[in-house]
Amino acid sequence: MKSTLKAYFDLVKFRLTSTVVATSVFGYVLGCKFNSTDGSLTGFSWIVFAGVLVGGLFIVFGSNGLNQLLEKSQDSQMSRTQSRPVVEGRLSESQARIFSLFCGLFGIAVLLFTAPLLTTILGALSLVLYVFVYTPLKGVTPLAVMVGAIPGALPPLIGYTAATGVIDDAGIILFLVQFFWQFPHFWAIAWLLHEDYQKAGYWLLPSKGGRDKYSALQIVIYTIILIATSVMPVLYGMSDVWALTGLLPSGALFLFFAFKLHRSLEESDARKLLYTSFLYTPVVFVTYILF
Repeated sequence: MKSTLKAYFDLVKFRLTSTVVATSVFGYVLGCKFNSTDGSLTGFSWIVFAGVLVGGLFIVFGSNGLNQLLEKSQDSQMSRTQSRPVVEGRLSESQARIFSLFCGLFGIAVLLFTAPLLTTILGALSLVLYVFVYTPLKGVTPLAVMVGAIPGALPPLIGYTAATGVIDDAGIILFLVQFFWQFPHFWAIAWLLHEDYQKAGYWLLPSKGGRDKYSALQIVIYTIILIATSVMPVLYGMSDVWALTGLLPSGALFLFFAFKLHRSLEESDARKLLYTSFLYTPVVFVTYILF
């Protein structure tokens, strides 16, 4: 029983899922704040909050499981994924398929009964785009990273629409922050795992030269765009000017490591950039909430 539970735990990638769903929770809280006149959490509902949390968890569970099912052949060729449960046979394909479909449908149902219809549609769209568009494209073109950034950026918007029922300027900004963050984040991962990805036929860095100046320059450019996008709530008056005390230092640190990678092209600097990226979005969203 213990080994079977661990296999399902590995299938849904629980730790990764929890970080993704956290952005939905941030989105919900910010939706309540941005749509109030005094910055309070107007309209906050524990039922909707729980629906966003549980529904989001199960949708991402389903997405991750179906992704592993579709990528079984490629996962078997890469060192970092050879121990996944479907590859090793700890779960059969039918077990993984039934469980993942159940998770995805259950998550959508939870959103349907606790949140606005728009939120449910966005949740379902994130699953479809990730599993049936991004996953097949990974072996075809590096542009898959851009396509995959769309479902990856939907969680904060899912949470936001659960609070507001609409997609407005504030919701779009939250989407764009998460969207542009994914490029330096994912390219840092692709930099570290370049050879491993190539074993499975994936070319995910933006340059045909792989770990070269052009790839590093793209990381710098998208980091700058991310920082500019992150300060937009201040410019729009959704957050106080004091939010810059959190946004600018975190952005400067992120950009510092992006430039450092561009200068050195070393894997050690790509790893530092990756670690910085893990800190960036929590700092940004918490800053929005506080200010």
